[in-house]
Amino acid sequence: MRRSLDKKIFIGTMSGTSHDGIDICSLKVTNQISLLKFSSFKYPRQLREDISRAIQRQELSLNMYFDLNKRIGYAFSKSIEKFLTQNKINKKSIGAIGLSGQTLFHQPKGRYPFSMQAGDPRIIAKECGVDVIGDFRNDHIKLGGEGAPLVPEFHQKLFAKKNVPLVILNIGGISNFTYLDGKNDFYGSDCGPGNALMDIYCQNFLNLPFDRNGKHAKNGVIHFPSLNQMLGHPFFNRRHPKSTGKEIFNIRFIPKQLLKKSPQDVLATLTELTAVCIAKSLHSLKQLPQQVIVCGGGLRNNFLVRSIETHINMSLTSSDQYGVNPQAIEAMAFGWMARQRMYKNPLIVKKNKGLLGTLTKAI
Repeated sequence: MRRSLDKKIFIGTMSGTSHDGIDICSLKVTNQISLLKFSSFKYPRQLREDISRAIQRQELSLNMYFDLNKRIGYAFSKSIEKFLTQNKINKKSIGAIGLSGQTLFHQPKGRYPFSMQAGDPRIIAKECGVDVIGDFRNDHIKLGGEGAPLVPEFHQKLFAKKNVPLVILNIGGISNFTYLDGKNDFYGSDCGPGNALMDIYCQNFLNLPFDRNGKHAKNGVIHFPSLNQMLGHPFFNRRHPKSTGKEIFNIRFIPKQLLKKSPQDVLATLTELTAVCIAKSLHSLKQLPQQVIVCGGGLRNNFLVRSIETHINMSLTSSDQYGVNPQAIEAMAFGWMARQRMYKNPLIVKKNKGLLGTLTKAI
């Protein structure tokens, strides 16, 4: 089986907490992990608005959930079919599709922790005619993890250097990091908001998708009473590893007193919040990394990047400099996890004090 799988291409696909569309990649794994192709596809406008409404309001009837689950499944199917056609990928060459659907609600704590993922894998398998492997987040929770971040083990395979402690920082809607100790150990955790609060403010109040390069934020003044109020949320005092999502960091999280300020001041304050919560997470590490490698959409916000660098007193390095597309890494991780599942290799869940568990599960 191993020889046949080594010849196969694996497809990774996901939609992050920014819920602006679907990322898809093809990859091959031999002695190294090789990204072959990567593309992003926008959600249909109405579907994106309905996803955003469900996430922001945190109100979802059973009827609405199953409606979204199927519509998102068909959106993934159409995007995957388009990706395969554009890149002339023969379906017979595909080992499996690794799917991380759209997170609608994430509840990693409590008596019955769970992560609600939308995008019916049965629809995708039927429409595309390819095996689909998914539900990685709930597997992670079964092992004692929090369902996010899921990618530390993949980061270890992709970036680890002997005797070089590294941090891989992903800035999506939510920011998270992976710590690689330069030996064999790794663990990861969410930091808090990445682009989520900045983006939702721009969309709700400025009719913009996001603050391009921090254009508005860099001309604003930080409102420290609001910043301190937000940093007082209990999430920021929890120890790593931890995870979060837009069930906390949504439009209701922004203090009303801050919303009365100018757009420039609001975005300056929200940008500072993201920079501070990332810096707090990195300062909590027992050993400082030699390098911080950054990926995700937040890398495009130059003002945010400079703010983080100021707080951690260290330059950030784009994953591009390692030959890896910073927008493709999470999709790649799900393609790689699909291959791991096909090989029946265990999913490894770690925290900063060691191993939480492993899980082997065939499709």
